[in-house]
Amino acid sequence: MPILHRTQSLSALMPRFVERFRCIGASCEDTCCSGWAVYVDKKTYKAYRKESVPALGRMMANMTRLDGGGEDAYGAITAVGQEQRCPALQDGMCSVQTHLGESYLSDTCHTYPRTNRSVHGQVEQSITLSCPEAARLALLAEDAFDFVEAPVQLRHAAMLGVGPRFGVSPALMAETRIFFLNLLRTRELSLWQRLALLGAFCDTLSALCASGGQETIPAMIDDFVRLVDNGELVATLDLIQPDHDAQAMVFATLWATKGFESSSTLEQALMHQVATRFGADAHGQVSAERLVGAYRHGLGRLDEALAQAPWLLEHYLVNEVLVELIPFNGATPYDSYVQLMARFGLLRLILAVQCNTEGELPPLATLVSTVQLHCRRFQHVPGYTKRVNDSLYDSGWAELGKLYTLLKT
Repeated sequence: MPILHRTQSLSALMPRFVERFRCIGASCEDTCCSGWAVYVDKKTYKAYRKESVPALGRMMANMTRLDGGGEDAYGAITAVGQEQRCPALQDGMCSVQTHLGESYLSDTCHTYPRTNRSVHGQVEQSITLSCPEAARLALLAEDAFDFVEAPVQLRHAAMLGVGPRFGVSPALMAETRIFFLNLLRTRELSLWQRLALLGAFCDTLSALCASGGQETIPAMIDDFVRLVDNGELVATLDLIQPDHDAQAMVFATLWATKGFESSSTLEQALMHQVATRFGADAHGQVSAERLVGAYRHGLGRLDEALAQAPWLLEHYLVNEVLVELIPFNGATPYDSYVQLMARFGLLRLILAVQCNTEGELPPLATLVSTVQLHCRRFQHVPGYTKRVNDSLYDSGWAELGKLYTLLKT
């Protein structure tokens, strides 16, 4: 079979867990070949129409041409059956790869769960944690986010170029992201303190970009490093009082707006477990008092549950910064920060509720699966991300001072 999509070998900077990652195929408990329609690029779509491989007949019958989708979304393969699986999936394996070879995978299937970028001449590779195996590797190993250089085989279409954002050059973007990641991994500070400091940083960065002062970003970073080192900013944060009731109510409301339907039996089981530990009745309803109580009790046990992997939430956040190009993926750097806080607040809520038990705490495997469920259900739906952000802004909770009360535990 001739090669359809050629690749090139490049050297990429990546977290160590990305270098370790390999798709586990039929062994995957929540396969990416279910639950989603698969967009097919123009070249692959035409190749599928041209090839006559009997084993792919079911897939071809469920592949449609899209109008106005462009080169990258020229067609789509519709998921089928009760579990909404890709029709190319046979006995847990992709029939395209089996019968035509890896080069015939669509660009979407070739890339997922990876993201590849070129930032200021540096190729970067990251992985979304909506993939169960990636979530395990990223969240459980303490050295998962040690950075390494490793060779990668990439199609030209798989590389995302990064140009200036908010008038910030790629060189300054790279410098800013290094500061962002270093602060996020400063374990001398509690996690909520690190996030609060990043909020102040993003707020200042947004104002600086709006006033045309991008060239002063290095000096601003130096100022923040000095203020963190001498404890001035941290001392101010100590005056903030947490609002656990608001944390429970705000993020539970955002969580519920997504709905609870899923074609995945694994996702259904996890969502039912979370709802039960919220104290919900058979109809999924729960009083505000029970919801807040469940959150408070579970939050008090979360650190104990994470004792064998106390870096789990930190690793989740670091990965989000890498995958989403934070703080340069929103309308402003501060908007990018609000998106990150919305995701973090939702995740902390459901992890805490998982710990709302009187007996044994959930095993780490359950908490990792909860993170993966969160990423799959909430982070691949742009419309949902917008609704959550709009809700925070419209309700006033996106204001930095109020976000601080939602952060502190």
